[in-house]
Amino acid sequence: MLRPIPGIAGHIEAVDVATPITTERYVGNWQGAIEGWLPTTEIPGMTMGQGMSHTLPGLENFYMVGQWVEPGGGVPTAAMSGRKGMRTICRRDGRTFVTTLP
Repeated sequence: MLRPIPGIAGHIEAVDVATPITTERYVGNWQGAIEGWLPTTEIPGMTMGQGMSHTLPGLENFYMVGQWVEPGGGVPTAAMSGRKGMRTICRRDGRTFVTTLP
């Protein structure tokens, strides 16, 4: 449960509130959807779980990761995307990709 902190109001300079309309306005998601891409048969790689390209032509050592480059969305998808990105970098550098649990 959140409890008020006495005197904090005087230290707050700005408040920013994001709503579904904010998401629709700035990132173009239909009705402010919070998830990433919807896999459809019109996008073959998406239905096979490949997502979209994680690199950009002409930009070396740049790898996009996150829910916006994978089918589906949310925190698990973003984490999986980061893992795939690191595996790609390890493969490129000739290193063994190793994971450990905390």
